[in-house]
Amino acid sequence: MTYDQDPPRTRSRSAHPTPPVRHGHRAGRGGAAPDSGPGRVNADLDLDELDPDGHARERAARQAVRRGNPRRRKVVRIVASGTAVTMLVAAGFGYYVVHHLLGDIATVSLGELKNRPAPSKANALGEIPLNILVLGSQTRDGQTQAAHVGNASKDGTDLSDTAFLMHISADHKWAEIVSIPRDLFVPFPSCQDRTNPAVTHPPQSEQQFYNAMGEGGPACAVATVEQMSNIRIDHFVELTFDAFIDLTNAVGGVQVCVPSPGINDPNYSGLVLSAGMHTVTGNQALAFVRDRHGLATGEDTQRIRMQQMFMSSLFDKLTSNGTLEDPLTLYKIAQATTSNVTVDTALDNIGTMTSIAEAVGSINKKYIQYMTAPYKLDSPGEYSYDPDGDHSMPGPGFEEVWNLLRDDQPIPGSAAAVMEGTKAPSTSSTKVAAQPSASASPTVALSSLTVQVFNGTQIGGEAKNAAAYLKNLGMNTSIGYSGYSGYTATTVLYPAAQQAQAEALQRQIAGSVLKQSASVSQLTLVIGTNVPTAVVATQTSQSAGAGAASATPAATLTGVQTRDGDTNLCSNLPGVVSYGGHP
Repeated sequence: MTYDQDPPRTRSRSAHPTPPVRHGHRAGRGGAAPDSGPGRVNADLDLDELDPDGHARERAARQAVRRGNPRRRKVVRIVASGTAVTMLVAAGFGYYVVHHLLGDIATVSLGELKNRPAPSKANALGEIPLNILVLGSQTRDGQTQAAHVGNASKDGTDLSDTAFLMHISADHKWAEIVSIPRDLFVPFPSCQDRTNPAVTHPPQSEQQFYNAMGEGGPACAVATVEQMSNIRIDHFVELTFDAFIDLTNAVGGVQVCVPSPGINDPNYSGLVLSAGMHTVTGNQALAFVRDRHGLATGEDTQRIRMQQMFMSSLFDKLTSNGTLEDPLTLYKIAQATTSNVTVDTALDNIGTMTSIAEAVGSINKKYIQYMTAPYKLDSPGEYSYDPDGDHSMPGPGFEEVWNLLRDDQPIPGSAAAVMEGTKAPSTSSTKVAAQPSASASPTVALSSLTVQVFNGTQIGGEAKNAAAYLKNLGMNTSIGYSGYSGYTATTVLYPAAQQAQAEALQRQIAGSVLKQSASVSQLTLVIGTNVPTAVVATQTSQSAGAGAASATPAATLTGVQTRDGDTNLCSNLPGVVSYGGHP
């Protein structure tokens, strides 16, 4: 037996043999090395005898890998280099795309807003619901694609013709999308002017909702929604006409259903469509969601029903058929939703945007419900400034909707409510029974509350009407006549021992704030200019009886149109004017 060195000596287990001297003998073309010869150990020699610790076998295995096919080694190097280059290019492209697109987004900070509601509370698993306000701007400024959008008299305006609050549940299992009628009269908080930061608009007891953005921009719209709902808005998105056109084009159009006998509105929106199913893109899609003169009553609330159908179809398009898996489509959507868009500064972040998209995309469409914030029309002469009536204002159930969403509870009767086991299905898809107001604070019955009400504004009768409103909810009320004035925020003052009772009271008055005070001995409500209209309106329109809140629903959302995400597109639509006629 031949070695290139002397045979190994007997050694202890901790000793290491001197490595054999290699002469570089190479395997033949077939890749097999000779069993003996220079640099080799005869195959019939047991390596365990040569190296009881097994180091020889380990070295042999490593050397065998290093002696592998040189062509393969070259391919591996090329692939590794190519992968590295690809990753660098992809990273560079991703950096470019993200910063290019995000650079197109206009932002507005919500950091200066005052008297904001508390952030949403986490559930038992630490998950937090999300509230996003979406605003459809009707500005004509800078819009190059939109057609049939009016004349020069609209220039310089920026009203929110469309607005809805999207509530995504903490567990991301359901969502509620509540449309806010543009003509709804609600209190306005104090807001900085949209175009002149040196000007501040004072709070108003009542004003059309869509003018909040017109006066103070999207931040004022956020403040107004927070005040009327007592829900903290996490983010907002404002889209222009051009952004909407680009979005519908990017997804290849959205399928809609036109009620019989069709819509013929050439003089206003420009929409002319026969009855039945259509796929609309661009300006035609814009006309579809803007049209109201082609509908039977010409009201904004009828248009909202068409918009809700459109949104449910768009959601279905985005989450099915691989739309969101196509990189080119994603890039087009990203372009559409970043150009001509304004968001809050916290949303100007690719990570935040991605997490929201994932949250929405994970929800089964049947558990997304679309509804309109409850409203009613006043009677002729009910208000001195509205002799003809038809004044849109918060109606029965308005507060209950916000209470439920604030508690991260689905609207009773919805598919999500059935899934959560919170309420049996309602008998009608267009009528939803609201839970009792008292359910928002189950440990405190409203009938146990005693409240003294003061008017902290210059508007007569506010305390009297508010006291009557609270009495209708089952509370014991009295009216105070002096000591409080100049209040902007409606405030619940309470002694230290009555915090739970104060919280139960606050939950019934959207936009109110809590304040512990040593100067009061009982629950004290001071009306500010931000109080919801339903609280201080003449109580002749309130139908709930005393004690109703503790036993039966305080209100029923009668006539409010709702639509689950899997509802047939052609169901629950408003009527239209005669096809072929003129608005």
